[in-house]
Amino acid sequence: MIETMNSEGRRRDPLSFPSLFSIALMSLLVLSIPANAQEYRSGWDIIDSGTSEDLYSVESQGSEIWAFGENGIMIMSFDGGQTWELGESLTSSDLTISSSGYGSFLTASNDGTILVKSTNDSMWSDITFDFGNELIHGACLTGVSEFVIVGGNGTIWTYEMQEWTNRSVSGLDLLDVSFLDSERGIAVGEQGTILFSDDGGETWDYRDAPTEASSSRITDVEFFSEIRAYAITDEGGVIKSSREINTAVGFLWNMQYFESEGNSNNLGENLTSIEIATTNKFLLSGKEGYLSMSKDGGNIVTRQTIPLDNSTSFNDIAMIDSFNGVAVGSNGSLLLTERSGEDEQIGFEVMDFSEFGNFVDYSKGMLIDGLYATVNIVMFGIFLGFFLGVSLSMMKTSPTTLKEISQKRSLTVVRIAGVIFTVIGTSLLSHLVPIIRNLGLDGWEYIYAPIGIINPDGITGDLQFENFLFLILGVSLLLLGILLVSANGEYKKSHFNIRGRDIIWNPWGVRPLNFIATIYTDIFRNTPLIVQFLFIHFGVQIGALIGDPGAEMLEDSSNFVLSFLRDDILSNRACVSAIFALGLNSGAYQCETIRGAISAIPSGQMEAGRSIGLNYMQTMRLVIMPQAIRICIPPMGNEMVNLVLNSSLAMVIGYSELTRKAKLINAVTFQVFWSYGMVLISYFIVTWTLALFLRYLENKTRIPGLGISGGN
Repeated sequence: MIETMNSEGRRRDPLSFPSLFSIALMSLLVLSIPANAQEYRSGWDIIDSGTSEDLYSVESQGSEIWAFGENGIMIMSFDGGQTWELGESLTSSDLTISSSGYGSFLTASNDGTILVKSTNDSMWSDITFDFGNELIHGACLTGVSEFVIVGGNGTIWTYEMQEWTNRSVSGLDLLDVSFLDSERGIAVGEQGTILFSDDGGETWDYRDAPTEASSSRITDVEFFSEIRAYAITDEGGVIKSSREINTAVGFLWNMQYFESEGNSNNLGENLTSIEIATTNKFLLSGKEGYLSMSKDGGNIVTRQTIPLDNSTSFNDIAMIDSFNGVAVGSNGSLLLTERSGEDEQIGFEVMDFSEFGNFVDYSKGMLIDGLYATVNIVMFGIFLGFFLGVSLSMMKTSPTTLKEISQKRSLTVVRIAGVIFTVIGTSLLSHLVPIIRNLGLDGWEYIYAPIGIINPDGITGDLQFENFLFLILGVSLLLLGILLVSANGEYKKSHFNIRGRDIIWNPWGVRPLNFIATIYTDIFRNTPLIVQFLFIHFGVQIGALIGDPGAEMLEDSSNFVLSFLRDDILSNRACVSAIFALGLNSGAYQCETIRGAISAIPSGQMEAGRSIGLNYMQTMRLVIMPQAIRICIPPMGNEMVNLVLNSSLAMVIGYSELTRKAKLINAVTFQVFWSYGMVLISYFIVTWTLALFLRYLENKTRIPGLGISGGN
């Protein structure tokens, strides 16, 4: 390599760190050039409804479709929504509720007017019922002429064999109900209320709503299949329930975070209904001309172009099949689609992803977003890992033992402390005994007891981390208490002869801080990082425990840095979980790296610091650590590069970093080599830039005369 000399006579590479950084930065900027604008045509067509009254709901069975609305208006179509005619109105009440299935249609109003019709009948049957002072808000058929009604103050009524039965529960207003079959149903309502029934509506059990939706009005629900149910909130959120191993759908609910909205859990729209086309494809309707669709379960939600003005309020959507559907709204608005409302590209040829230029135009924006997301978790992960590494390494090198602590106190005080520790430890463990017994473990299965005591009730119970703390403290204090009680003032090693072998046991040589740090590093260095990601995000739910309160605290902040933390970091649960998974794991490895550097510092440095009156922590902070950090920059740089590369595992918890973006790109373009090849280049730019910075930092902080390459 050609080298040049600077003004001080030192050798330096022809490309210094600043110039190399500029090259890397320019490479990123090239990717950020905007693509050519494209034009789209609405996937919805305007259909003459024959009325100017507001339409509130619509239902379909095959090619027969009915829409219901203001002042009891009813319109029908028998050709898949192409043409419509007015039906005979049997009421003057606004028909805001509807349901279909089992060859029947049902419509109802809030005041208790209920009309039912079989597809084989030409006339509607009026089975209006007096629900007292309560308004009804939702209805669902559970058979040809059986259905469930829900309404205010927990009102639930079932209609079977031409008889009404009150199944009401005490509580808040129920706003909608949906049944998968004649037995299993879900009702939703105010303040995150979710009820589940598996006996046709006779009994109902409460289900926990996601924390983000616990105070929201859940206004619409659809129990779609054995593996999926969706619901929406009035604040623009979507929650869904999926079957998980042996847990049936309807038990566990999760808030959907939208990648298309910057991983927000709120679309910012006043939603009115959700219609499911397939397991992962659904359509949303709302006020102010809002129609949208997601094809991947809610990760990407795309607002659709409508051929009407944006003042139109869309109230309901009915899909005839997975592509054909009808949307109804204010002033008799009625739209028909043959492509799930998806906008049609016009004015240009369909992009050919076999041409690399077209592929780059399509993918570069997503890659830039993924790169930004990756840098976020890497940056905070490095800081967290470094802080933990320094703290743990100082704890690991602490020389203070139990013997030294005990010798500073009288034997009586030591034994009294032992009695106190034994009592406290025993009481903590006694609290856990009934919990552990109820776990039903046997023999070697007790190694899993720490997990069981944290979540003894499974999916229906809360996480009780205090139990794990009681276990650790209880065992530690009990053993320490027994040791202190048995002290005789000599604090010597114990010798045992077992089968002719001399065994030496020295409990007084235990270093408490070293013990704690060792337990930490052993756990994180001996378990897979991908499992740590899953456990921290889905098990501990650290994103909710830390991210949500943090974002709430900064809710009114206008400072740029605090706003960035709130909007880009704390508001994204997956981001918070990824930062902690990377930081906690990296901290364990950085601890060992820094500890090795501390061991390389001559012992005279510690002695010199202590001789001038500094205690251990002051000597470490002011004398040892500044030298150790300089020595360990190269191996720490290697660990930080590994942290960048390990960030790709964040995709398993749904975080939209580079690798996940590549997966989404590949799902559309099918260009596997190009997709992951561009990701390789993006990662290389980040890690190479980091390596150059660390190399520059190493040269700047090198200790003259230390090491073979030290000095000038």
